[in-house]
Amino acid sequence: MGKVSYSLSPGSILVTGAAGGIGLAVVRAAVEARCKSVLALDRDAEALSRLQDELPGVIPVRWDLNEVAGIPDMISSLASEHGPIRYLVNNAGRWDGGAIENLDDAKWRANFALNVDVPFALIRGLAPVLRAAGGGAIVNISSRNALRSSTGMAAYDASKAALNALTRTAAGEFASWNIRVNAVMPGVVSTPGERATFDDAFAEAYAQLIPMGRYAGSAEIAAAVLFLLSDGAAFITGEALLVDGGQMACQDNVKFRKLLHL
Repeated sequence: MGKVSYSLSPGSILVTGAAGGIGLAVVRAAVEARCKSVLALDRDAEALSRLQDELPGVIPVRWDLNEVAGIPDMISSLASEHGPIRYLVNNAGRWDGGAIENLDDAKWRANFALNVDVPFALIRGLAPVLRAAGGGAIVNISSRNALRSSTGMAAYDASKAALNALTRTAAGEFASWNIRVNAVMPGVVSTPGERATFDDAFAEAYAQLIPMGRYAGSAEIAAAVLFLLSDGAAFITGEALLVDGGQMACQDNVKFRKLLHL
C-alpha cells in the first residue's frame, strides 16, 4: 500500500497503545501527515525505545493506562509541555476470551476497564483541552465485533459495543465545540496479537470468509484513522467506520462451499 497524504490542522496527536500493531501504524501515519507533535503512549519501555530509533521525532510517553486516576494530570502535563493536543486515538485495548459460563468477574472487568473506562477518562480529560484549542478530533479503535459477536468473546464484544455507544454520545455532546468523535471498526488485522490468537490452519481458513481474501494490514487501518482525523472528514462525527474487507457486507458462498469441500 502506498503512502496516503492527509491534511490535519496544526496541533499534537496522542496515540495510546502506540508501540506496536495498529497503534504503531497510526504513529507512522501521523508522522507522514506532519503532525506538530506525535505523542506515543505505551507502557512497554523497550518497545517505545525501538519506536524512537525508527522515528526519532516521536515523543515517547511511558504510561500504564491501568492508572486511570492519574490520567487528568498526565494530560495536563503533556498539553503544558508540548502545546495544544488536537487529536486523540484511543487504540490501547485487550481481548481476553472465555465462554460466558467460565468467564470470571476479573476478566470481564479488565476488558471494560481498558476498552471503555480508559477511553472515557481520556475523552473526558481531553475535552477541555480540545475545546480551548478551538476543536479537534478523536478516533476510538473499536471492532467489527461491536456489531457481530463471536462465541467465547463476550467481554470483548460487549466492551466494543459500549465503546461505539460512547463514541456516539461524545460526538453529540462535543459537536458545538468543533470536536469530532468517530470510531474505526477493524475486522481481522495482521498484527502479532492477532497471529498469536489463531493457529495457522484456522487463520488460513478464516481468511477465505473475507471477500477480499486476506486480513487487513495495520497501515490500512491507520489510513482510515487518519482520514477520520483529517480535514477531509470535517462533516463526519458520531460514525463507526467498518474496515473489514467486506466480510460484514457479504459472505462469498462459493468460497465457503470450497472451504467445506462441498
